Amino acid sequence: MTMVRRTARLADVAAEAGVSISTVSRVFSNPERLSPATVQRVREVAARLRFAPNVMARALRAGDSPYIGVVVPDISNPYMTTLLKAAQARSRGREVICLVADTDDAADIERKVCEQFAQQTRGILLCAPRMSVSHIREIASMSPVMLVNRPVPGIPCVFTDSAASIDALVDRLCDLGHEKIAYLPGPVASWANKARGRMVADRVRKRGAAFVRLEPTLARLEDGIAAAREVADHGASAVVAFDDVLAAGLIEGFRQLKMSVPRDVSVAGHDDVLAGLVQPGLTTIDGRSAQVARLAVDLLLAACEPDAVPNTGHVGVATELVWRASTAAPRS
Repeated sequence: MTMVRRTARLADVAAEAGVSISTVSRVFSNPERLSPATVQRVREVAARLRFAPNVMARALRAGDSPYIGVVVPDISNPYMTTLLKAAQARSRGREVICLVADTDDAADIERKVCEQFAQQTRGILLCAPRMSVSHIREIASMSPVMLVNRPVPGIPCVFTDSAASIDALVDRLCDLGHEKIAYLPGPVASWANKARGRMVADRVRKRGAAFVRLEPTLARLEDGIAAAREVADHGASAVVAFDDVLAAGLIEGFRQLKMSVPRDVSVAGHDDVLAGLVQPGLTTIDGRSAQVARLAVDLLLAACEPDAVPNTGHVGVATELVWRASTAAPRS
């Protein structure tokens, strides 16, 4: 019986040579970035293992790929779902196909997926990445990358600019008479969560109201339900959630506590992706996810062109406050 030898992979060469997968990739794509000794050692190992560089991947790096990679932390989140659908529609119009990966909010999975996409696609749309800055830079050295909602110096990014809308939301709550306002965080590794929490805190304090930062969550519906008790215990009359999913959970949690929204507590979210599913109607900030996705795809494909001028700019997409029935003046 003839045994079929398994084709050596990038990971096999990396393990044998004692280097990272990205280093092996650069040996066969951008060897000038590495020391001659490293290049020689990796090539010797590759030859011994009979590793054949992905010829298709080389062609893709020349800009001929029919694919771009889209990496999201949680595909079940409505914001990411909306963003993904818009990205697919935009790329389809450019005769490019999206390969999608959900990383389950795990930085290690995210890094592995990006290393694979660097070999298979024209470029990578990296949405709300959880990786460290050094790992993001490493991926960007392997393939064109467009970040979404995670600005990193030197790497192009499109992000949701919520500053003006958050100020307007807090100002209106304070004008209505709310004196203690809470913020319900999302994932601790999320750049957007940190930015929103900081903006809410700064504006609340500037207006002279008391600010309460609640415990971090994974931004799941059940997290919002559980957090309702914490809001009540703190005595906050209004709570701003990281996103609409948490806000919807809060409203259900308050219902279970026999508290009325907005009579007993006002609730606001972010993204405007659950408008037709939440009662009372949810006050939120329209995150313009579809616009973010379309712009990010356009900029990524432009960066993939052979004669593209390097672009490291960060582009903010302005948001809009949408006032609905879940927020009102506090009980006197």
